[in-house]
Amino acid sequence: MIVHICLLGTLEVYREGSKLALPPGTRLRTLLAWLALYPGPHPRARLAARFWPDVPDSSARASLRSAVWTLRVTLGPASACLAADRAWVGLRDGCVRVDLHEFSELAAAGRLHEAVALCRGELLHELDDDWVYEEREAHAERLAGVLGQIAAQAGAAGDTRTATAWARRRAALRPLDEQAAQDLIHWLARAGDAPGALVAYGRLRARLRDELGVPPSPQTRQLVSLVRAGQAGRARRTGGPPD
Repeated sequence: MIVHICLLGTLEVYREGSKLALPPGTRLRTLLAWLALYPGPHPRARLAARFWPDVPDSSARASLRSAVWTLRVTLGPASACLAADRAWVGLRDGCVRVDLHEFSELAAAGRLHEAVALCRGELLHELDDDWVYEEREAHAERLAGVLGQIAAQAGAAGDTRTATAWARRRAALRPLDEQAAQDLIHWLARAGDAPGALVAYGRLRARLRDELGVPPSPQTRQLVSLVRAGQAGRARRTGGPPD
């Protein structure tokens, strides 16, 4: 029996299409999310130290035993997916589907729209552990790359309006990413919306100034100079996406 665990957005668990109640407490939910993100066996000692770092080792191990029991109850008949013995705990490969892993597989296979459709929001947006922030940032970067690829494909097919829409989504996801902003400016200009391209540039410049204390790069300024000169067709030469 396959368990489907969703990490993109709010943590959710499904079995045979039915949504399961999550285990109580943030720590248990964080443990479940971590095991889903990193399937396979993990040493009990390492898990106990990671999730109960502020208590004696014996107490941490006891808390982990209780947590494993609770996760088995949560998963119900599918609890065989959770492998545990005296030394190891983990979710078995092949028993669990995780949307984050499916995203990577779909993107690698070139099924970009299907990959994006899995993204319901920020990775585990209700959790705030350090490792969650790191994984959230890494996924946002991968998603931005996929959005850029979709925009480039639409633009190459001559659909600059669709390219602009995807580039706008990418820029909204990564508001301080100059490459994302350059792509948006490029496709706005190619779609005939030079004023919109300049507005996008103004927003980027304000964010860079207010949040990082730096000006736009020479490449971005050169791109904007071409837009102002009505030479949007040359914008790709400054580092934007190919036509």
